[in-house]
Amino acid sequence: MSKLHFQPVKGQAREILGAILKSPEVSSCSMTTALALRLACEEIVMNVTTYAYLPDEGGWLDIDIEKTDRITIRFEDGGVPFNPLEKEKPDTGLSWKKRSIGGLGIFILRRKMDDVRYVYENNRNILTIEKAI
Repeated sequence: MSKLHFQPVKGQAREILGAILKSPEVSSCSMTTALALRLACEEIVMNVTTYAYLPDEGGWLDIDIEKTDRITIRFEDGGVPFNPLEKEKPDTGLSWKKRSIGGLGIFILRRKMDDVRYVYENNRNILTIEKAI
């Protein structure tokens, strides 16, 4: 199991995503699984580094990565409470011009992962994603 800790997180999205992708658990996956995990993790990391903390807060992010018959990645931060699973699903039947901004990344994350769970406890956002391998 890999355990990653980042502090501060502001401006660190590329480094955080790179560390996840270089972890032994993710880097040993098939290309198809690794690409799905990259899409999902990029969405989560961008949301945390951009929106979880106020501009003057550096923030922190802990990531646990485990590989069994599936890859499980748990993201934990102390930012403002935000459950991405409560975000309204975008109407993908609309044209780009008529579609409202936002929500597509979470929609894609949910489609690419086999399980996505969120809980807010002890003043922490905990988002867990799983992908069968």
